[in-house]
Amino acid sequence: MKILASDFDNTLFFRTGFKKKDLEAIKAFQKAGHKFGVCTGRSYNGIVTPSKDYDIHYDFYIVVSGGIIKDGDGKTLYEKDFPYAIVEDCFNQFEETVSFVSGNTTYLYYSPRHQMKAIVKEMYHAMKKGNENVVLLDSLHEVTPKIPSFSMHLGHKEQEKAHQVANYINETYKDDVTAFVNDVHIDVCANGCSKGNALKWIQNYYHVDDDQVCGIGDNFNDLPLLHSATHSFTFDYAPAPVQAEAEHVVASLSEAVKLLL
Repeated sequence: MKILASDFDNTLFFRTGFKKKDLEAIKAFQKAGHKFGVCTGRSYNGIVTPSKDYDIHYDFYIVVSGGIIKDGDGKTLYEKDFPYAIVEDCFNQFEETVSFVSGNTTYLYYSPRHQMKAIVKEMYHAMKKGNENVVLLDSLHEVTPKIPSFSMHLGHKEQEKAHQVANYINETYKDDVTAFVNDVHIDVCANGCSKGNALKWIQNYYHVDDDQVCGIGDNFNDLPLLHSATHSFTFDYAPAPVQAEAEHVVASLSEAVKLLL
């Protein structure tokens, strides 16, 4: 039995939704007796909501960058959190737009400095339309003592700054959290959590040999996933450093599944 962990955004799910050939390939993969799941910075609800109108089933969920792991029924198998005060400290340092999950609720707070209010409101209304439990905050006050993850969202084309912010977080809060760059976004989870460590957890959960562990992703935050997978895939549109770390460079998820089958 193989396990395949897939990133979500721009790997499995796109602005136009899911690709028909990818969904067909996933079903064939599972029909052959293998396990398919997501490995993403998104929350659990952020996966379930856009997937509910499609014929797709996940055998496992690695969400909030490995801070939470769930089985195919949504039962939490693993979770690790950290002090919420770190969110406020990071915002006070950088004043970047923030989103985070607490329980089944997603909280959004925009940075007036970036004039991103319209973008965040668009995210908010899209999530509400999908019946997600989401709250648009008026201020970044303490909502909960601990959380499993948060994200900072920078301005357009600020990829270099995203790496600088992530480095600062990793140096300043190294005892509590780890930050990963995803284009102009920074995903932060509890120290010791990552997409790669979560994939190893799933491997042990299913008692799968190393040579049957597979992963696919498209950006820098997927590098831990690609490094933990014996058979790793990325795309011809991924950043060059990410392509250099993958075993295979493909045009689509369905092409990767075809190679695995």
